[in-house]
Amino acid sequence: MHRHTLHSPPSRVRRAAALLATGALIGGGLLVAPAAFAAPAPDAAPGDLGLTGADVMTHLTELSDISESFAADGYRVWNGPGYEAAAAYAEQVLEGTGAFTVSRQSFEVPTPEFGEASLTVAGTTYVGSHFDLSEGIDGDYTAPLALPTDADGAHLGCEAGDFATVPAGSIVLVQRGICTFEAKIDNATAAGAGAVFVYNNERPPEEGTTPDDQLTNVASGPRDENDSPAATLPQASGDAVAALIVAAPADAPVEGTAVIEKQFLVTESFNVIADSVAGDPDDTIVIGAHLDGVAEGPGVNDNGSGSAAVLALAEKIAASETPNDKRIRLALWSAEEVGLLGSTAYVDDLLANDPDELNRISAYLNYDMIGSENFTVGVYDADESTFEAPVEIPEGSVEIEKVYTDYFDAIEQPWIDTEYSGRSDYQAFIDNGIPAGGLFSGADDIKTEEQARLFGGTAGVFMDRNYHTVNDTLANVNRDAIDIFAPAIGHAAFALAWDAAVEPSPEPTPGEPSPEPTTEPTTEPTVAPTAEPTAEPTAAPSPSPSVTGGPAGGPRGGGLANTGSDVEGSPLPAIGLGMLALGLIVAAGTVIARRRTQQ
Repeated sequence: MHRHTLHSPPSRVRRAAALLATGALIGGGLLVAPAAFAAPAPDAAPGDLGLTGADVMTHLTELSDISESFAADGYRVWNGPGYEAAAAYAEQVLEGTGAFTVSRQSFEVPTPEFGEASLTVAGTTYVGSHFDLSEGIDGDYTAPLALPTDADGAHLGCEAGDFATVPAGSIVLVQRGICTFEAKIDNATAAGAGAVFVYNNERPPEEGTTPDDQLTNVASGPRDENDSPAATLPQASGDAVAALIVAAPADAPVEGTAVIEKQFLVTESFNVIADSVAGDPDDTIVIGAHLDGVAEGPGVNDNGSGSAAVLALAEKIAASETPNDKRIRLALWSAEEVGLLGSTAYVDDLLANDPDELNRISAYLNYDMIGSENFTVGVYDADESTFEAPVEIPEGSVEIEKVYTDYFDAIEQPWIDTEYSGRSDYQAFIDNGIPAGGLFSGADDIKTEEQARLFGGTAGVFMDRNYHTVNDTLANVNRDAIDIFAPAIGHAAFALAWDAAVEPSPEPTPGEPSPEPTTEPTTEPTVAPTAEPTAEPTAAPSPSPSVTGGPAGGPRGGGLANTGSDVEGSPLPAIGLGMLALGLIVAAGTVIARRRTQQ
């Protein structure tokens, strides 16, 4: 998984959507239910197409085996044989349903080859590392060093004004944190920086690691040849150089020599796209997950888990006795781990060559990591009730968030907001005004005590201690998380692609029996992480708990979780028995009402 912000295309197709629900008139007034779906029986969830964790695990086991068999070739890295084998397996599954037409969409990837990355100051050479798609230097570059400074005296470089006193041509040292690497490099470039080094910030040490670990395998957005050359430094190196800069007199700044050796080749990769045979081709729901992983590990959670869910969902869509009313397009993206390139190439191609088809997409649902070993149940925070989004959120995304949260409330499953950051494959869609939402079980965010009380697991450590490491294996996938997320994924597809409720299809015979769920990883990580996660830290602090929130408890802004029910045994808000006796009719389904306007 990558969570970083990409540049928006120069022109955008603006889409808007609103979720429509049917209410019930009671005593002459309109009573709106908290969820847009019929209340489930105590032992049944609202329409979820019968998708289960066991269904997902069947495909996740296969993807794990494929990844492990290509360990010597970078597991499931986007340009390796493991990705090709995983894609072939996915195509076989999708075609085998008989309900989808399957194709490959090829695209070109700028592929970097790395050499030395270093900064030499006062006779000391500080060894750095590379961003994946940032620019390099032809030879070396010597210039005065400078620090951006914000109003609080920090050197984060998140605002253009932080560089007001940085002389053009400087080698700029920027601290990691708050905003994306891409934003820091963009701001430094706008200030005329000759080179940029981003140094690590302090992070809680994990077993076998220190806060000074080198930043490796990190993304800075798509390649922009106009950007200043950029690389990374460990925290201790950055702190040492920053101290030298601060100590130098204003009329005699300390100088440094930057070496960032890099060249770009062009390589081809492909996405797997599957269109449902059923459904209105003028109204398409796209559901996607990235199939590639990092070269450092098998990537079973990141993102074999989301990919396996998409494959299991395809089988449930095919098995439904009532065909979907809207066309469902399933997408398995490539090259997400090097900058969201597959999903971006897909959207950019439609924008350039078939904008009408792009305009037919009424929603995008994204699944990137749903089996984190120290998981939380995260829903993309489109209404910004907990996190202020660093991206523009398309109209209709709030309603998609409610599809998930109303579902979890109905089954009394706790959930939390996760930042609507655009740092996964939904970025290109929201850049073009397409409503989007999704689920996320956590990566390198620290689990809080309150989250541990809600979801189990261990507070004070990462939600996935195996993220981007050799330990991202099937043994370390949390089955409880898969069992929670799977039916929610089926429910969201049902809610958006069917115009009315359908009866769940009979349960198919499962492939392999699933093991008992566990709240802890089967195997503890055995080695220190080999690569720094690509995600930037969340700017907002962990939300405070609001376990009993929900419709009867008022707005949930800032609340940690919403368990839904305020009446034992019912997902509806507390209302008088007399009202219930009048026969509350809760909406049976939802539809996306699309505004076909462009800006």
